[in-house]
Order: sequence, then structure tokens, then C-alpha cells
Amino acid sequence: MTKTLLTGSAVALVMASQAAYAQTADTPTVEAPSDGLNTIIVTAQRRAETLNDAAIAINAATGEDLIQSGVVDATQLNKVAPALYVTTGGGANVGFFVRGVGNFTNNGYTSPAVAFNIDGVYVGRPSSTVASFLDINRVEVLKGPQGTLYGRNATGGAVNVVSNAPRLGVTEGSISGQYGNYDAYQLTGVINLPLGDSVAVRLAASNSERDGYFDDGTGSAKDLALRGQIFAELGDAVNVRLSVDYSTQKGTGPGVNVEGAYVFTPFNPAATVPNWTHVPAPANVSAPFTGLHTPASLGFIAGAATAAPLFSPITGFAYPFRNDEYLGINAELNFDLGGNELVVIPAYRRSELNNQFNGPPFKAAINQDVAEQYSIEARLSGEAGPIDWILGGYWYDERVAGVNSFNQFSTTNFNSFDSNTESTAVFARATFNVTDQLRLVGGIRYTDESRSISAAADSVAGVCLIEPVAGPPSCPQVPTIPVGLALADSLAQLPAGIFPASSPLTGPSPYGAFPYGPFGMMGPQALLVIVPTVIDRTAGDEEITYRAAVEYDLTPDNLLYASFETGFRAGGFNITFGQEEYDPEFIDAWTVGSKNNFFDNRLQLNFEGFYWKYQGQQLAALGVDGRGNNSFYTRNVGKSTILGAEMDFQWLATDSTLVRGGVQYLDATYDEFTFNQVDLSDETDPPNFLTPVTGCAYTQVLAPLRSFDVDCSGQRALYAPKWTLTLGLEQSFTTNGVDIAASVDGRYRTDRIIGFNYLPTGNSGNDLTIDAALTFEPDASDVTVTVFARNLTNEAVRSTYQLGAANVAGASYEPPRTYGLRIGYEF
Repeated sequence: MTKTLLTGSAVALVMASQAAYAQTADTPTVEAPSDGLNTIIVTAQRRAETLNDAAIAINAATGEDLIQSGVVDATQLNKVAPALYVTTGGGANVGFFVRGVGNFTNNGYTSPAVAFNIDGVYVGRPSSTVASFLDINRVEVLKGPQGTLYGRNATGGAVNVVSNAPRLGVTEGSISGQYGNYDAYQLTGVINLPLGDSVAVRLAASNSERDGYFDDGTGSAKDLALRGQIFAELGDAVNVRLSVDYSTQKGTGPGVNVEGAYVFTPFNPAATVPNWTHVPAPANVSAPFTGLHTPASLGFIAGAATAAPLFSPITGFAYPFRNDEYLGINAELNFDLGGNELVVIPAYRRSELNNQFNGPPFKAAINQDVAEQYSIEARLSGEAGPIDWILGGYWYDERVAGVNSFNQFSTTNFNSFDSNTESTAVFARATFNVTDQLRLVGGIRYTDESRSISAAADSVAGVCLIEPVAGPPSCPQVPTIPVGLALADSLAQLPAGIFPASSPLTGPSPYGAFPYGPFGMMGPQALLVIVPTVIDRTAGDEEITYRAAVEYDLTPDNLLYASFETGFRAGGFNITFGQEEYDPEFIDAWTVGSKNNFFDNRLQLNFEGFYWKYQGQQLAALGVDGRGNNSFYTRNVGKSTILGAEMDFQWLATDSTLVRGGVQYLDATYDEFTFNQVDLSDETDPPNFLTPVTGCAYTQVLAPLRSFDVDCSGQRALYAPKWTLTLGLEQSFTTNGVDIAASVDGRYRTDRIIGFNYLPTGNSGNDLTIDAALTFEPDASDVTVTVFARNLTNEAVRSTYQLGAANVAGASYEPPRTYGLRIGYEF
């Protein structure tokens, strides 16, 4: 039992290069010496090695570690990788950030900055990663640009999820059931079966469901995951593994809490930010996990906010749902060529999204899209005297087609798009063993990427025509834009008589400004303005990225290393007028580190220092397009400098006592962060009147068009806490024939920026979370019983903060306190 617990606790840090080696049937999970600490085996450098022998910046955790920590999807990986943050924005939207490098990805044509890989296959859509944690061997989190062995969309790092492969000649399996608060349950089963001496199959399935974390029922989930694999040795020199996985995600998806609203108060010296005053929501609304859809929240919004330019009551929020499906097929072929080895990994993945969410909050956001990707990677490796070498090639083709709408009551964007990305790359890496202790490493990659998009967007805005002598316009009798996936869907829901009988809105091209009722003696109360945008573009990028490193073994147990690596992320498209394209981004990273085992492998102590320079940084967020309509798009915002240090340790204090922990110091600052936003005020209004709702500095531009140059330079990067500290303890003992293992883990993070607007009300605050577990395993049984509690102190931890329709401030949260009982049986 002690060995099992310590093996499951071998979560350590490391540093140097990057990769994703072939996962074969006999790849081990841990290295278990006769005494001392067990160490995870990783394959991040295309070869199997212990975590402390890998000269790369990496965190890793075994599948058992993930179960004990309650990590069931990528959103909770910060528990095992303090540098990584995974955010959710409603629906299937997921954003990955490593030390402030990352991106929000709220649509099917925005690319992430952290590469996500499942069994060596890059997954292009971040939404496709949430349900991939089934029968996992380990997870590896690589920090910093992975420009040579990974390539595309890895400027921030990479996440490798490695499943358990079929085992030859072994019949084994496991069954587990879990139940906890929020009426949460999870049933999981795994079986491995040999089919003769050279073939084995492995089947895994999981079904889970829980009620919502929020009082309004949102935050619920209902997930199904299936995986089937077959492994075969086709001879002494050839083996193949084929894998098929399928998963669904249902429920409401993440919820949103109403924190308050920013109200226009022009030239008020007491405003929270210039011209805008934050009106906090009352306690029965803003209390964590209340939710948008409670009567109190809806009542607060209706009374405190009104959305320009229609200025009609904010009512009718649509309730969220998810109905998303994912399918993956991949193979891995390994050839022994007599001194050289060839690995070929072909893959196909498909995701079909159908979800509705509120997000910032909006009245509704609807996503329906289908993403298909094909890829193949081939790597040839070998030795030539003192040189170990790898040569590889990669091809990737992705098509995403979909429709979506984003309804903000007075304005709505209806989008349809068909995008295609094709990327090819060749790469090489060589390690020159100068001596038995000294190694020089070099790597290079050439990437050629082409992309195209054909898209159409209909931007709709209701404009109030009733302007009182004092105060803003007011159209309380005019209905806001109904929720629909397409323009015709929304128009069909408006009440009869809302348009004149002769209105061309009934025709095939309803574009222009139309009188919008109800009609009075003075004519229409509002206008409905519909403007089309058509985007049909092609573009491409090519880039060479490289790596240089030196590694030196002071002793067999003490490693020093230093590296320099470059990273690149290609440009892309937006369905946004005036912001149709954005440029590539680039990052240079310097790393120095040391990895050490002391006292006969009873103490592991690792250090990393890093210095990154980021240029042309891409960031996706809500903004205003060139016509003044709200839009979510990616832009190049400037440069940043990221520096800091990280230390982690494991100490086997006794044969049954393990202490682990770490600390990260991070200084991530935008050196240049500027963008332009149109001014929505009237030409007769004074300068600096209808200013942006932001905590950044800005300058009024009056010609040729009124706008604002917004400058967030000097601000901290998103999701980059200055300090992160972790500390954990595991203790095992035996009593009355029962092995008992107790664990407790704490994580402290200082305040961090979680919203693009840099508002003073929009930070996370400091937080301390504690997880605990107690496991019982009778000596005469293969049954284990675990009692667990996560976020024991019920800390309310904000994860995002955004302004939605009518400048209502919404926040999402990491999970509250959860607890339960898990029973498992292995055979």
C-alpha cells in the first residue's frame, strides 16, 4: 500500500525541451526502485525517461494522481501544474494559459496558444479536450514554447494526455463507482483482454452526472466517454495500436454569476472608471453560485441596466444547454529498422457542437458547428556515433463549418462560416554527447501554413428614436431582439405589426434601416438596422523555429541545463468588420534549471528560472467592430515580458510519509498593449464622453473618425499570479489488516487578472484551497474505499470576469466544495 501511494504521489517538475513519444504496450508508468521515491516515466522528448532525467520544463501526474486529486478534465489541471490555467466561458468554450501566455477561444476559428495532444495527436479545437480523461496513464504539462517537436499553436506550452495502452498476455480490469454532493455520480469500467500471444484489446467507459453548482441549476453536467484500443505485434520489428474514442457532454455547461453593472455617469469625479460607475449587485444576487437565472438576479438586471442603443428592458435571458459530441480515431505504427526506429501516427478527429450559453452574460449565445481534422506525423530516430537524432514530418488539415449567434438584447450578430487550415512541417533534433556528462542539443522546425475562410455575418441593432429632454433615450415598449440561430429565426418571433405591412423585411435581402414599432402618432419608436458583412479570404504563414540547449550531469543524480527556444503561432481570421485578419505572434524563451535527487533518492529538489519575450501577442476578447457593433475577435495587442522562477520538491520523510510542494514566482507584464476602439457617441457630444469601460488609459482620437486609442501597457498579463504555493502530505499506515492512506494538499495563489477590461472590480483576489482524501484497502481484498473532499474550505474562486449586455458584470467560478465516496475494485 505504501508503494502504491508513493507511486501515485510522484508529481514532480522538470525542465528543458519538448515532445510526445510513441506509447507502446510495455511503456511503464513509474520507475519503482527498491527504496526511495518512485518517479513518473515521461515521453515528452520522444523517448522514455524519468521525470527528473528529462531536461525540459514539465509537470506530470499519473492517472492515479488525477483520480485522487479529482482532475476529471483539463479545466482542473492547475492542481498538478501550477503554471497552467484553463478557463471556461460557457458552452464548450475553453481557454488555456501558461504563465500569462494563452487565449480565449469562443468560436470555431480561433486557435489556442497551448497545444493539446491526446496519445500524440494534436487536437485543434480546445472544446474537444474537456471529455478526454478516461483510463489515463499520465498527463504531461510542458511550459514555454514548443517550437521544434510540437510546432503549431504551442507558444505557451503543450498538454499531453496519454491513455493506458493494451497489455499483452494480461487479463485485468477495474470497476469504480463514486457518489457525492450535488447528487454527483460517476461509474467507470476498464478491461484488458489478450487475444493470443501477440494481440490485446483494452476497453474503457465512464458515465457521470451532477446537478448544477449554482442556485439557478446551471453548472450541471452529464458526460459519457468510451474508448476502445487494440494492440498487435505483427512481427519482431513491427507493432501497431489502433484507438477509437467517443464522448458526449450534456447538461447546462458552466454557469455565470451577476456581480453588478457599470452605469454611464458622464464626468462624475467619483466614477469607478472615467464616466462609468460600478453598481454592485445586492448580496442575494452577487453571493457566489447564485446564478444569472434566479428571480433576484433577473430583477436586479431589469432595474439597474438598459442596453444601448435600443434602451429597452433587459429581460428574457435564454437558459443554457449543451449537446456536444466528439469522435477520435488514431493509430500508431512502430517499426524497428535495425538500429533506427520509425513511428507513424495517422489520426482523424471530429467534434459536433450544439450548445447555448449566456457567457459574459448575453441574452444568449448559440454555437452549432462541425470540426473535422486529419493529421499524420512520422518520426525517424537513431544514433550516429555520439549523436542521437530525430527527423520528422507533420501534416494537418482542419475544416470547421458552423453557424452561431450572439444576442445582446439591442444588438445581435448572426454568423455562418466555413474555414480551412492546412499545415505542413518538417523538423529535426540532434543531441551531441560531448562526454558522458555533457550534452549539446539542437533542434529546428520549418512550418508552412495556409488557411481560408468564407463567412457571412448579419449585424442587427435596435436603435431607439425617443429621446427625452433630459436623460438617455427610452423605448420601454419596443421588444428586444428575440433569440435565434439565424436572422430569419429571430425576425419570425417578433410580434405581428411590429413593422409596417410594406416593410421589405419579408424579402430575401433584409438589409438597411427599418421602422420598428409599436407605432404611435409620432411614427415609429425605433429603427431596426441590419448590416451584412461578407468575408472571403485566404492567407498563410511560414516560419522557422529552433532550439539550442546544453545539459550537464554534475553527478548521476544532479542535472544542470540551459536552453533557448523560439515559438510561433500563425495568424488568422475574424468575422468582424474592420478586424478581418490578425498577424502571427512570436515568443523567445530562455530557461535555466537544475534537477536533483539527494539522500539515496529520498529527496527530489528541482529549480527553474525563465525569461520569455513575447511579440505580436494575439488575444481574443469582446470588443467593438468598425461599425460600433459588439464582437468577439482576436487582435495583436503588442509585447510582453515574462520572467520568474519555480521550485518543487518531494521528500520521503519516512517509508510511509511523503511531503511535497512547490513555489512559483511570476512577473508577467505587458510592455506594449494597445488597440483602437470606435467612439459610439454622437458627433455633437463633447470629447471623452462615451468612453470605453476599461481600467486602462486611453486617448480620444477625433479624426478621421472619432475613436479611442486604448493603452494597457504596464498591466499584468492575464492569469499570471505573482505567487503560487503548493504543499501536500501523504501518510500511510496499517491497522487490523487494513491499509490506510491519508492525504491533504493545499494551494495558495495571489491575486490575478481574469478579465480583458482590467476593471478594478474584475480581479480574482487571493485564494487558498485545500483537498483531502482518506483511502482504505483491506489486505485480503482488491477493493478500495476512498472518502474525499475538494475545496474543503468552500473558497469562492473567480475564474473569469466579463462585461456582457448592458455592461452587466458576470463572473464564473471554479468548483465549490465537493465531497463524496468512491469504491473501486481491481482484478
